[in-house]
Amino acid sequence: MMNIEENKLQMPNYSPSLKRKRLFNELDQHEKVSLLLVTGDSGYGKTMLISSYICEKRIPAVWYQLGSSDRYAHIFLSYVKTGISRQLGIDHSPQILEAEEVDSELATIVSILADRKEPLLLVFDDYQLVDSSPEIEPIINELIHTSPAVTVIIISRGLPRLPIAKLKVERKYKELTTADLAFTLDETCRFFNEMNQLNLENQEVQFIFERTEGWIASYQLILGVIAKMNVKERLSLWSTFPYVQDIYDYLSVEVLQAQPEEVKHFLYKTSLLTELDPVVIDEFLGIDYSEKILSRLLTQHLFVYRDQQGMIRYHRLFRQYLYQNYKNKIKNDYMKEHLRLATIYEERYQLINSFAHYTIGKDYLKAAKVMGLIRDLYNPVESMLFLDGWLEEISAGDSFANNTLFLIRCVPLATLKELTTLFEENISLLRKKKNELWLCNLQHRLATIYLMRGDIVKAKQLFSDSLKGSEQFHDHAMSALNLILLAEIYRYLRKDEEAIEHVRKAVFISERYKIKHTQIHALDTLATIYLDKEKVDKAAPYIQLALNIAKEHDKSSLTFIYTTMGRLYSVKNDGTKAIEWGEKAVSLAESFNNDFDNGWSKHELGKSYLKCKKFEEAKRCFEQASEAFSLFTHYQCMVEISLYHLYTVIGDKAQAAKTYSEIKNTCEKYDFYWLLDGSKPKAKVKNLKERPKQLTIHTLGNFNVCYENKPITIKRQSSLRLLQFFITHRNKKIEKDMIIDTVFPDGSLSTIDNHFNVSLSVLRKTLEPNLKSGVHSRFIKRFGNQYLFDTTDVDLDIETFMTLTKKGDDADINNLEEAVKLFRGDYFEEYPYEAMLENERERLRVLFVKTSQTLAQHYFEQNHYKKCFEYFERILDKDPYQEDIYFDYLEMLLKKNLVTKATKVASDMKQFFTNEMGISVNDQIENIFSKFSVQMHG
Repeated sequence: MMNIEENKLQMPNYSPSLKRKRLFNELDQHEKVSLLLVTGDSGYGKTMLISSYICEKRIPAVWYQLGSSDRYAHIFLSYVKTGISRQLGIDHSPQILEAEEVDSELATIVSILADRKEPLLLVFDDYQLVDSSPEIEPIINELIHTSPAVTVIIISRGLPRLPIAKLKVERKYKELTTADLAFTLDETCRFFNEMNQLNLENQEVQFIFERTEGWIASYQLILGVIAKMNVKERLSLWSTFPYVQDIYDYLSVEVLQAQPEEVKHFLYKTSLLTELDPVVIDEFLGIDYSEKILSRLLTQHLFVYRDQQGMIRYHRLFRQYLYQNYKNKIKNDYMKEHLRLATIYEERYQLINSFAHYTIGKDYLKAAKVMGLIRDLYNPVESMLFLDGWLEEISAGDSFANNTLFLIRCVPLATLKELTTLFEENISLLRKKKNELWLCNLQHRLATIYLMRGDIVKAKQLFSDSLKGSEQFHDHAMSALNLILLAEIYRYLRKDEEAIEHVRKAVFISERYKIKHTQIHALDTLATIYLDKEKVDKAAPYIQLALNIAKEHDKSSLTFIYTTMGRLYSVKNDGTKAIEWGEKAVSLAESFNNDFDNGWSKHELGKSYLKCKKFEEAKRCFEQASEAFSLFTHYQCMVEISLYHLYTVIGDKAQAAKTYSEIKNTCEKYDFYWLLDGSKPKAKVKNLKERPKQLTIHTLGNFNVCYENKPITIKRQSSLRLLQFFITHRNKKIEKDMIIDTVFPDGSLSTIDNHFNVSLSVLRKTLEPNLKSGVHSRFIKRFGNQYLFDTTDVDLDIETFMTLTKKGDDADINNLEEAVKLFRGDYFEEYPYEAMLENERERLRVLFVKTSQTLAQHYFEQNHYKKCFEYFERILDKDPYQEDIYFDYLEMLLKKNLVTKATKVASDMKQFFTNEMGISVNDQIENIFSKFSVQMHG
C-alpha cells in the first residue's frame, strides 16, 4: 500500500507578515459558518492569510495541500482521515485507502466529526486542482454538514462547483474574494513604511496602490526593487512603472504559461479593450463564444473582475502586461488592431470608445469626424473629462503627451472655460496633497488650454511647472512637449534666444528617445523661429524633415507643416508655391473640422495672398480665420493685426484706424503687450532709457544684497525664505496659496496668512527702504491673488550667468569665461538643505558643468592644454560626482601622452568613487588606458 506524503498535511510556515486585522475580524466569524470560501487571483495572499490566522488564534486545524493526484476519492479521503486522526489524537496507520473502502471510511469520519464540540478547521488549499473531479464534491458536502463546530475552508483560484445556495440562505456560508484580499491604501502604507521601514512619500504609496490595485505579490516584488533606492531613483522607476521585470516574470510564469494557447491568444488580443464586452469581442475576433471564455476567466479568477456597473475588466496591471507584450509581439500592427476596434465601436454608436481607438491608431481624420458627432450628442464637459482618462487607460501606460494636443484641439470651444475651472480645482487639490506624480500631467493640459485661450503668462508658468515634474519623473514625451510650447511662448514674446534654446532641447530629447510626434512639432517650431528672422536656409531643412516624418508617423500635424511650408515660400518670395501650400493646409484643416486648425491655416494663407497683392482673397481668409479664432483671443488678435496691415496697404485709413483701436483695446484688456508693439504705428514708438539698477543680489556662492551699493541685511528669517522663493520663481506670477504652501507649510490658515503678510511687508521695506506703500513696489508686484518678483531693475547674478551662457550660432567664448568666473559657488550655497532651492541649484550647477566642458573642449582644440585642464579641475572641484567628466578628462590627458597626470586623476577617481560611494570604476578606467595602449604608472 502507498504511504501518505507528509508535506501535504503540513501547514505552510510563512515568515512574519503584515497583520491583516481587517480580514482577521472577518475570519473570526468561522464559528458561525460551515463553509468559508477564500478565492482570488494568484498572488493575493490567500494561503498566507489563512495560515497566519490559524497560528495567531491557535485554532485546531487540519491542513491539506492539494495536488492534481488528489482528485481520486480514495486518495483524497486517505489524507483527510490521517489529518483528522492526528489532530484528534486517534491511532491511525497513515496509508492510502483502497477504492472500495471509500464509503465506509467516509461514514467513520463523519461519525467522528459529528461529536465534535470544540472548533475545528478543515483547510483545503489549491482546491482548483481537484474541483473538476466528480468524486470530491460529495465528500466535501458530507464534511460541511458534520458538526456546527467544524468549518470547511476552501482556498482556490476559482469558484468551486459546490451547491452553496442552501448554505447562503441559512447564513452558514462566507466568502472572501480578490476585492477583499487586496491591500487597502492604509495596508499599503503600513507594508512599505512600517513593516519594511522605507519611508515612502504619500504620493508614492498612493501611486503603488492605484497602479497595482492592492495586488499583494506585486508589493513584494516592488519591495525587492526599491528597498535600496533613494527618492530620486524611485521617481525614475515610477515613470516607467509597471515595466518591472520581476512583476512581468511573475505574471508570465505563474499566470500566462499555465493557460492553453487558445486562452493566451484571447488574452493578448482583448488586452486592447478596457471593457470586455462579449458582443464586441466576438466581432473583433471572429468568434461566437467569447461569453463562455469570459465566464471561465471569471470563475478561475484570472485577473478578471466585474466593476460596479457590471462591466467585465482586466486587472489594470495584468492588462498593461498583456498589452505591452502583445504590442511588442505584433510591432506597428497594434495600431491597425486599434483601428479595427474603432470601426466596430463606431458602427455600434459607441462614439467615445471609437474616438479613443481612432486616436491611438493615429487615424486623426476619422477621429475628428467622430468628435463632431460627440459634440452634437453628449454633454461636452463630461465627454472631455471622460476622454481625458480614457485615452491614457486604453493605451496602457503610454505618455498622455502622445495625444494631448490633438485632444485639446478637438475640444469644443464653449467647453474650454468649464474645463479650465475643473482642472484648476484638481491642480489645487493635488498641490495640497503634494501629489506631484499626477500634477505635471494636469498642469500641462491646463497650460495648453490657457495657451490656446491666449493667457500666455499663466500658460508659461504652468508649462514650466509641468516641465520640472516631467523631468523629475523622466516622462520624456511630456518634457519635450513642454519645451516646445514654452519655445512657442518665448517666440510670441519675441525672446528668440530662449525660444531656440528650449526647442533645441526638445529636438534632442525627441531624437534620443525616438518620440516622433514631438520631433515633428519641434522641427516645425524651430523652422518657424528662423522664418521669423527670414533665415530661409536654416529653416528649410528643418521643415522638410518635419514633413517627411509627419507623412509617415503623424498625419494630424500636416496642417501645421503645410502652413509652415507656405510661409517658407512666402519668405522666399515664391508667391505661387506659398499659396499652393497654404491652400493644401486649409483643405486638410477643413476635413478635420476643428476651429483651431481652420483659423491657423487660413491666417497664414491670407498673409501669402496679401504679399501677392491679392487683397480680396487675403481679406476673406483673415475674416474666416478671425471667426474660427472667436474664443482664442490671442490668436484672433494676431489675425486682427494682419487685417490692420491689409487696410494700411490698400490705403483704407478709416478701417485701419478702427481695427488698430480694437487691437489696442484687446491688448490692454488681456495684457498682450508683445502684440501691441508689433502693430503700433512707428511714429508713436518711444525709446525709453533703461533705468539704473538700484538693487544687486548675489546668490552664487555667498549670498548678499546691496541697495544703491550699500549692503542690506534681511533680519527676519521668514522674509529671507520668501525672497529665496521669489528669486527661484522670478518673473512669474505665482498664486499666493502656492507661496504659502512652500514657504510657510505649518500652522493654521489665519496664523499663516498673517505670517505671510508681515514677512512680505518686512521684505519689501528691506529691499526698498524709501518705499511708502507695497502697491508701488518695483520688485515685488501684486496681481490680484498672485505675486511676481520683477527683476527688470535688479542686477541678479544668476540672470547674468544665464545670459552669458546662452549659445547662439556663434558662441562667444569670452561670455562663457565670464559666466564661469561668475559661478563663485552653488545657488544659495549657505542653505544646502532648503528643499525649494534644490531644482534651481541643480539646474545652474549642470549649466556650469556644460559651460566649463565647452570651454575645455574649445581650448583643447586650440592647443591651449593648460587652460583646458584647468577647466576640468574646476568642474571636479565644484562637482566631484561627475563620472563622465573624469573619463573625458582622462581621454584628453592620454591623447597628449600625459600618463603621469592621467594616473593621478584615475587614482583620485578610484579613491572618491570606491571609498566614498562604493562604486567600482576600475574596469572603465583600464579600458580607457588600454584604448591608448598605455599602463597606469605606479
